[in-house]
Amino acid sequence: MTKPFSFNHEFTLDKSYFAETYDASIDPQIKGKDFIKTAIFAVIGFGILLSTNLGNHELAHKNTYYLGYFFIGLSVVEALSIKFKRTWWLWRQMMSKAANNNASLTLNEQGILIESVYVNQTTLWTDVYRISEMDTGFMITLANSKSYLSKRGLSEEAIAFIRTKI
Repeated sequence: MTKPFSFNHEFTLDKSYFAETYDASIDPQIKGKDFIKTAIFAVIGFGILLSTNLGNHELAHKNTYYLGYFFIGLSVVEALSIKFKRTWWLWRQMMSKAANNNASLTLNEQGILIESVYVNQTTLWTDVYRISEMDTGFMITLANSKSYLSKRGLSEEAIAFIRTKI
């Protein structure tokens, strides 16, 4: 009788880990549909500004005028977040409570368990739809989401075990 496989590894949720995760899981191409929210904010902002200039009615109020500029400012911030998508994403991750904390990875016959002070994620092998191997790790696709598992710190046995699940 063979012993069930089990692998444990501790790692730090640092900037290099988040950068690797981003590079492996996010498409860096900027598409036109990325600017839909930007355009909506700009149209709302310009619409408010135009309505405040059209006459002496309820919308023509000083605070409403500032609201128009607020929405135009939101559109600029949204456009910058698209242009600098990677930097923006990394900054948000590094500002999270989970950043720079240790996490524990457990691989076993049931699935993948990642635990830290702020993150507890369990992925059962029965829930996995597809596993794609990359140079730096594995993209694990579930029914509604994707997760990235870095090869950093994984033993050859652990990598071979995950390959059997592909």
